Amino acid sequence: MYRMFLARCKDLCFGLLVLFFVYEGLMWMSDNIVLVGESKSGVPEWFDSKVEQRRQLHRDQCEKKPANPKFIEEADFTYFIVIDELKLVFCWIPKISCTTWKRVLFQAKNNGTIVPMRAHDDGNNWGHLGRLRNHPPAERKRILDTYYKAMFVREPFARVLSAFKNKVEGHSNDMFKRWEPSMPDAHVEKNKFPIYIRNVLSYNRSSLAINKHWRLYHQICPCEVDYDFIGHFEDLALEGQMLLKAIGVDHLMSFPEYHSSHSKPYLLQYYSKLTKEEIYKLGKFYELDFKIFGYDFPGPLKEILKEKELQ
Repeated sequence: MYRMFLARCKDLCFGLLVLFFVYEGLMWMSDNIVLVGESKSGVPEWFDSKVEQRRQLHRDQCEKKPANPKFIEEADFTYFIVIDELKLVFCWIPKISCTTWKRVLFQAKNNGTIVPMRAHDDGNNWGHLGRLRNHPPAERKRILDTYYKAMFVREPFARVLSAFKNKVEGHSNDMFKRWEPSMPDAHVEKNKFPIYIRNVLSYNRSSLAINKHWRLYHQICPCEVDYDFIGHFEDLALEGQMLLKAIGVDHLMSFPEYHSSHSKPYLLQYYSKLTKEEIYKLGKFYELDFKIFGYDFPGPLKEILKEKELQ
C-alpha cells in the first residue's frame, strides 16, 4: 500500500513537472513568436525596413560630421522629452506637428487617458512631460543608452514656409523693415517672404542663435544620438500610428486624424518670389537636413528652378 502511494505521488509529481515546462514553453513562445510580415514590436516588416534605411542613412551622413566628445555634458537637450513609464525619449522639432505630439505623448504617458491640457502650455517643458536636460550627465547617458529614441522630420523647404506663415507673415511691416531698412515701404508687403529668407540666410548655419522654428534639424536633435525611429511628417497619420505601435501603446489609443499642412499648396506661390540664386543658397544652408534625412534637393521646387533657368 505504501509503495503504491509513493508510486502515485511520483507519477503526480512527474505530471506536474511536465505541465510546468509546457506552460513555461508556451509563455516563452507567446513573448517571442513574430507573426509573418511583422517585426517583434508588431510593426509591419516593410515599415520596419523603411525606418532601418533611414537610420542607416542618418548614421552614414552623421559620420561625415565631426562628433562632439563632450556631447552628453554640453549638448542642448531642451527638445528631448523623457517618458520613463514608456522608456521613451522623443526629440521634438518645432513646426513638425508639435502640438499634436504633445497631446499624443501625454495621453500615452497616462495609459491612453485623454487629459485636458493647453496646446502651448510651456512649450519648452511640454507640460508634465520631463526633459532630458533636467537629468545629470550620467543619467542622460543611461537614458540614451537604454530608452527607445524617436523623432520626426519634414521636407526642409516646407518647414521653412510653414514657420513663415505661422510665425512671421502676420507681423507688421516694421519688423521686415528692421531686417532690410533699405527696402522701400511700398515694396515690403509683397516681399515679406524674400526678406524673411534673406534674414535666415544672414546667419551662420551652425549658429544656435537661429530661431528654433527654422533651425537645422541636427542642431535640435544631434547626430550623436542613434535614433530608433525616424518618422516623416509627410505621412504622419500612418507613421504616427506606427510609433505608437513600436512603443506598445497602440492598444490603448490611436493617432488622431491629422489634416495635411496648410503650407503645402502655397509652396510654389511663395518660393516663386525668390531668385534662382536664393533658392540654391537656401538649399545649401539646409544641405545637411536634406542629406541626413533623405530628402532630395530641390524636391518640390524642381519646377520653379526649371522655369527660372529658362528666364
